[in-house]
Amino acid sequence: MSAEHGITRESFEERVREHLAGFPGHEHERLAAAFAREGIVHLGKLLPPDLAAAMNEEAVWLLENHGRRREVVLPTTGNTPRSYRSVARDSIARWGGIIPCFFHSEAIRGFLAEVAGERLHKVPYEPEEFIVNALEAAGDTHGWHFDDYSYALVWVAEAPDPMLDARVEYIPGVRWNKEDPEGQLKELLATRPVRSLYVEPGTCYLMQTRKTLHRVSPLADHCRRTAVIFTYANDHDLRDDSITHETMEAIYEPEIA
Repeated sequence: MSAEHGITRESFEERVREHLAGFPGHEHERLAAAFAREGIVHLGKLLPPDLAAAMNEEAVWLLENHGRRREVVLPTTGNTPRSYRSVARDSIARWGGIIPCFFHSEAIRGFLAEVAGERLHKVPYEPEEFIVNALEAAGDTHGWHFDDYSYALVWVAEAPDPMLDARVEYIPGVRWNKEDPEGQLKELLATRPVRSLYVEPGTCYLMQTRKTLHRVSPLADHCRRTAVIFTYANDHDLRDDSITHETMEAIYEPEIA
């Protein structure tokens, strides 16, 4: 895919730096303030139009050629479901081009750090670097959960009509209770308002995923919502020995094994 688009890591970085340099300073401040309030922020034109189109195209191509159906219920997140087709990191690293360039981009990571208000690092657990997920059948969902690491940048390559759901739903400002995830989930859904966000194709959002309970709501019909998930760590994550990877191992076995 990278050869097909004529994109190298160096040319990608140069294009992105030029593009982000055109963002006005007040836009950085607006995004940072919104992120501080909500723990999530919608990022519209993070890439130049041609690179955004190439990202969308690559995600769909990977999904259709290397995707595998996942159907699991995860006790670690309160017995919530994962029902979707996805492409694991190693297949993307082998066959992709734009997606690995995006993950390794220092310009992207620096911009996200400005929005987040702290340094972001490439995640130290390789299987979580980047994945492609697609809800494709009625009832498909990426069920309620927290993430192991602090930040996720989710690029939406395809999205159904807003009336067909597949929205990002979230409750900010909470932390994962790994001792009683099901009890915590029931309590939070009963006592806290659930917020939602529709994200159109070719755009993305940054989320503080370790402090935000979140899911993609069940798809209401047979259509498709395809997303690329990039994971980043902060300084605290790199020192945190309590981080484990049972969720990823359950979803992506046998690829991770």
